[in-house]
Amino acid sequence: MQKWILENNCFRVMVSAQGSELCSVWDKQREREWIWQPRQGVWNNSATCLFPVVGRLIHNGWRQNDRFFTLPAHGFLRDQVFSCVHQHDTQLALTASASEETRLIWPWSWRVDSYWELDEQGVQLCFTVQNEDTIPFAYSMGWHPGFNLPISSQPGWQVNFAGKQVVGPLPTQDRTLSIPHPEPGTMAFPLTAECFHRGAVYFGSCRTVCVNNPMGKTVLRLESKNFDWLALWNVPDVDFLCVEPLAGTTDDPDFSGQVDTKRGIRWLEPDESCMFKVSLRFDIDV
Repeated sequence: MQKWILENNCFRVMVSAQGSELCSVWDKQREREWIWQPRQGVWNNSATCLFPVVGRLIHNGWRQNDRFFTLPAHGFLRDQVFSCVHQHDTQLALTASASEETRLIWPWSWRVDSYWELDEQGVQLCFTVQNEDTIPFAYSMGWHPGFNLPISSQPGWQVNFAGKQVVGPLPTQDRTLSIPHPEPGTMAFPLTAECFHRGAVYFGSCRTVCVNNPMGKTVLRLESKNFDWLALWNVPDVDFLCVEPLAGTTDDPDFSGQVDTKRGIRWLEPDESCMFKVSLRFDIDV
């Protein structure tokens, strides 16, 4: 599968045509890889793009306009081949759109553009979802990057949140998410050996997160725009952490299957588009 490389004095970044997946962020100054490298039996991806589904669908699909659509967990965008629109030393624009194969399971005409830009502190990226159909469609959008961080072998790592409106932690159970009525105000989440034993942990109204090492210094800073949710995920006893900005969530265990009632669902009118942005900053030595 084709891969494109962005490079400056600080980083060498690689993006795959399959799913517009971020495969590598090599830090030249620190001589380390920031992105999780796929491993069979643990997690065989690096940074997947999620569309039109985020998480698990308990009915293996959803119902819209009296018709049921069977959809895989996390959707089908990660399996689509993107083509290059523009490439420069530190910039890359890719695009993917509906095909005969995608219309067999999801009949709408859509396009997703991804734009990548490298600077001296990290990576900026933008996803744009475009409705190229004649009728509205429902969708979710997310990004599922894994970071190569020793959170299991070095106890004491913590995620800190900016702002006072963050809701959580909201743990999943069997890849479903039930939300009671928690009060906002979460400021920190210690990454202990037990916190991911049931699966991913969600946070609401979260835009900026900092991953801090046991010495309390920020190693990774992620800022997002237009994502309502953030999920953290790890396989216990493995040294990596997924920090996932999401517009949508995995299903509620009582979800009826009717898309109108699905938590976090977005709607896009014909010829409309919606933009989602993420900034990654890699700050200090690990």
